[in-house]
Amino acid sequence: MIRKILQSKSFWAILMPLVMTGAAFAGGADCPMHQKQMADAGHGAHCQLLAKNVKKTVEILDSGVVVTLKGTSEEAIEHIKEHLTAHADGNADCPDCPLTMKGVTTKVEMTDDGGTITAEADTDEAFAALKEWANKPVGACCGGSAKKGAKV
Repeated sequence: MIRKILQSKSFWAILMPLVMTGAAFAGGADCPMHQKQMADAGHGAHCQLLAKNVKKTVEILDSGVVVTLKGTSEEAIEHIKEHLTAHADGNADCPDCPLTMKGVTTKVEMTDDGGTITAEADTDEAFAALKEWANKPVGACCGGSAKKGAKV
């Protein structure tokens, strides 16, 4: 029975367009159409694309957090360093980011493959916001959700 189905021309006539469509969508970040979509969507979508090339570790302290970001590609490392430098200089455009909250002290250290943010809070509210931020997926920081194309 299965052999007859596999030998059927109508089976292949239906299956091949589906396979070809799936292959086009599976192109991912290297697909020219996907790259255009990311460029049109802006910086946040680009961050989502890079997020798969970032390893994140989180340590919760008594009054703060330590978040380490390590890039696994040159582009991801460059992006991490650019973003952390903006935070270190106080120039990050991150609405509702707990790193810029009153009562939060932030220290940024650069590494060869990314960087570390140590943030300490003076209030329970700021500490709760820091913990929530630290536990978000990579790329979801600073005003969005990783699944919805966050701005980073």
